[in-house]
Amino acid sequence: MGRTGLLDSGREGHLHPLTLFALTLFALTLLALIQAFLANQLVYALVLALSFLVLLDVSPASFLRQLALFAVACGVVQLILHVDIGYVTSIFLGVAVLVVRVFPVVNIGCTLMMTSSSKLLASMRKLHVPNRAAVGAVIGLRFLDEMGDRVKEIKRGMRVRGLRPSPLRPVHAFELYFVPLVYKCLHVSETLVSSVISKGIEANCEKTSYRSLSFGLLDGAALGVGVVLLGVAVWM
Repeated sequence: MGRTGLLDSGREGHLHPLTLFALTLFALTLLALIQAFLANQLVYALVLALSFLVLLDVSPASFLRQLALFAVACGVVQLILHVDIGYVTSIFLGVAVLVVRVFPVVNIGCTLMMTSSSKLLASMRKLHVPNRAAVGAVIGLRFLDEMGDRVKEIKRGMRVRGLRPSPLRPVHAFELYFVPLVYKCLHVSETLVSSVISKGIEANCEKTSYRSLSFGLLDGAALGVGVVLLGVAVWM
């Protein structure tokens, strides 16, 4: 199964998978600190810029798509700020702001999803992560990426059959997507399980990897920036 779902296959990035995991934790922590202590928005802007650079390193196409989505999300926030429809405005504004806030985590998560599964698994083994937990995490990331292909297949199937989901009939639209998606999820899970078993991942022996997993200067720079930003957020 090719990695052509929600994300582009891109190219092998220069950052170590463990660096990406660490940056994800940094981004989550900074997000919590910004929300809880109202840290300077400059910190958020720097974290956001770092996440976009990490994504650009792997896939310029995904970088442009996420940048466009971020611009749209910011536009929606500004639009809601100038519209007053009562208490509903606060609800929509809260959701829109949350979407904008989590963009750094989403960007780095996209990078992880585009990273080779074998590379992710090998890096987790170096941390002595239990085999079941490591395999489960890698399969989960791969499974999310595969869902993009399945949704596209469902859309093509609906066009061929002349089915048109309508927002005026949400239950019918949900049924058109949900029922075939469940079936396709089961099919993908069976394929992934067969692949895992055929590769002998469950075997109780020492595993090796043909991929280079050494840390480089970019890893040190990215982690250094993440630590500095975290320190600034805590200090503020």
